[in-house]
Amino acid sequence: MTNTHRTGISQAVLVVVCLSLSYVSFALVHNIASTRSQGNFDVLVDQSLNLIHQQGDKFNRTLDGLAGLVLASDAVTSTELGEYADALNLHQDKLASTAIGFASLGEVTDQNPVNYVNTHLVESALPAPVDGAGSEHFVIRLAEPRPRHASLLGYDFANEPDLLAAALTARKTGEAIASIGVPKGNRTSASREMFLLRPVYRTLPDTKPDTPEKAFVGFAFLVTNFNRVFVDLASAQKDLVTLRVEYNTHTDHAVISNSKFVVHKSLQMYGQELNLVWESTPEFEALQPFRARWIVLMLGVLITALISTIFAVFSRRDRMITAIVAQKTRDLETQDKEKRSILENAMLAIVSANAAGEILDTNDAAKKLLRPLDAHQRVKGKLLHQLLPSFNIHSPDGASKLHLNAAGKANSLTIEIEKNTWVTADGDTRITLLLRDITTSERHAQELREAEQRWNLALMGAQIGVFDLNLEHDTSIVSDTWRNTLRIEGHMDARDPYRLQLDRIHPDDLPALQLAEMACIDGETDHAKACFRVNVGQDEWRWIKSDAVVVKRAADGTALRMLGIQLDVTESFDLDQMKHDFVATVSHELRTPLTSIKGALGLLAPQVKGDKPQATDRLIEIATSNCDRLTKLVNDLLDMEKLNAGSMTHDTKPENLTDIMMLAAEQLETYASQWEVALEVDTPQGDQYILTDKLRLTQVLTNLLSNACKFAYPGTKVCLTAEAFPTFTKVSVSNLGKGISEEFRGQIFQPFSQADNSDTRQRGGTGLGLNISRHLIEAMGGEIGFESDPGEETVFWFTCPIADWDEIEDAA
Repeated sequence: MTNTHRTGISQAVLVVVCLSLSYVSFALVHNIASTRSQGNFDVLVDQSLNLIHQQGDKFNRTLDGLAGLVLASDAVTSTELGEYADALNLHQDKLASTAIGFASLGEVTDQNPVNYVNTHLVESALPAPVDGAGSEHFVIRLAEPRPRHASLLGYDFANEPDLLAAALTARKTGEAIASIGVPKGNRTSASREMFLLRPVYRTLPDTKPDTPEKAFVGFAFLVTNFNRVFVDLASAQKDLVTLRVEYNTHTDHAVISNSKFVVHKSLQMYGQELNLVWESTPEFEALQPFRARWIVLMLGVLITALISTIFAVFSRRDRMITAIVAQKTRDLETQDKEKRSILENAMLAIVSANAAGEILDTNDAAKKLLRPLDAHQRVKGKLLHQLLPSFNIHSPDGASKLHLNAAGKANSLTIEIEKNTWVTADGDTRITLLLRDITTSERHAQELREAEQRWNLALMGAQIGVFDLNLEHDTSIVSDTWRNTLRIEGHMDARDPYRLQLDRIHPDDLPALQLAEMACIDGETDHAKACFRVNVGQDEWRWIKSDAVVVKRAADGTALRMLGIQLDVTESFDLDQMKHDFVATVSHELRTPLTSIKGALGLLAPQVKGDKPQATDRLIEIATSNCDRLTKLVNDLLDMEKLNAGSMTHDTKPENLTDIMMLAAEQLETYASQWEVALEVDTPQGDQYILTDKLRLTQVLTNLLSNACKFAYPGTKVCLTAEAFPTFTKVSVSNLGKGISEEFRGQIFQPFSQADNSDTRQRGGTGLGLNISRHLIEAMGGEIGFESDPGEETVFWFTCPIADWDEIEDAA
């Protein structure tokens, strides 16, 4: 079989496949259109049903309101009923509801119902309860709007059998019942009207609450135009769907309809069965996408024709190209290989030579590179070993590096050579050399190596280890000093040696390092600073201080590279520990004699009072005051050492904030009077429970209140307030005084920090209270801060978590 026959068969198969796909698409689109159209029609039907239910709910609300009006009044007058009808806008002809009224048990004796109402019926809808189980006379007492429905007054339901039957059923079941047809005297048109009856019952007095007895009062009724109800409901859809409603009849679903979409439903409403039939209109059917199937079929035929045409054109073109390629392939084969070898590296120096090493051709870059090596300035026709004496032409293909001395006064060169051997179409061997002058880059590399060596010597002298983390590929590079500090040998995990230290870090310190690094990687902090212990072998632990920074990020902010240093600070840490131990020891040793001195002064003061000169009392007072100051200093120093050692304990549980605030204020009341200031406490409303340690929180409040008293203007007030938030309570201490200067604000929570040393000596203080307070508040889950306007109000505040009721009950 020739290529022409195979092409014809392929074309025929392609046409058949395209036509088959077109028909399948036609059928699929038809099914989709039918399904979507039926869904649209079902949506319209559901909307219509919802409107019917809404109208029923509206009628129920009207009847419930009328029943409530009857039960709420001892005597409902026609005026009151008229006002209720006006509120419902029943005077408008467009409404579905035409009249409302009330009917009760009784008989009409007068032949003229209107006269009977005027002469015999009182303006009351609540006659005395009557056991009317056997009575079948229900007389209309009230009806509004009266001008249009005066004929209803005094009408007896017994005159209309269907209406009477509906009334008896409603009285028996206690539910609203509908009846088609209005009293004969009120029929003014051929249209059908629906009478809705709702029985009204009143609970009898002196009945048991669990089984109340009710007496029948009468019927609240509503008259509505049966046809208008459903015409108004379907008015918004009249162009798309028609609705037929049959009352207490069985619709024949087999009736032939010209509509494409028909839905039958039965609806139970007010004790009656309504048969509803929805039919689509030509307008609705015209909007449905049934024409899409023909469009798809036409497009399929057009695409089939287009593909067939393109296939024929490509077949003819393929035959022409095959003939041309067969003719010129051998002529272009040699030229294509030679040009490809040269053009692929046009920016490099390219030399083409034969198997004997004779240079056949070069590009301009090669001439510029090789001419300084030849005093005669000739390149083409020379042998390679004349220009490149140390290059072996018989060496394997690949890269090599040569150091050459240039002719004359030119500097020596370092050349990188890439050799590539290939064969022409005629079988001749050719050699292509790619040459690149790397003299400058080699010099720069040497300079970098020398600079790196100097930096390494400096880092080794300072015992600073350096690490470089590639976060993208999970690799790392570390310095020799880093390895020596951690005692990690050079051959251990050459790909990522930094990760080796993670297994040696103390378990208590590892989370802090990881959190610091993640915060820096995520961009939350500029530096990842941490201090941790590392096991360097033989159960020896060394303290390491680490500081790293992200030096490269991707366009989206992802960290790619981190650079950092590590320093062994074990000796420095030991010195700090010795200092802390010394301070703690001295503080403990001072506490006992201070307690004895204060006790002795307390015993001495009453004995010398009145017997000695006033100067003696003053000396004892000064000694007692200084003893208290020294005791507070010792206590603050001990608290600082506990905080630094991590041994400061606190027992957080639900506590009443008001009690703590009042306790702190009482303790500082005498102190405040010494500074001629008044304490004002504004406690929260009610019981406000917070999660805290009562003793520690009292210590914080005492520190803040004492500072506020010391630095407040005489004659002013120090205010202690609390403000509740959804999850925490904010406690504030404010005063009017000199305030805090801008230059001191950043140091105010540091230990031993004082804004004005001379002023502090005059007023007293150690500079430790705010630092201790900050540690205590943060340890108990809160925050602390301040706002200050120099010369005006200064406010120190802190927050405490609010205790939930479960915690309060457990604590109780």
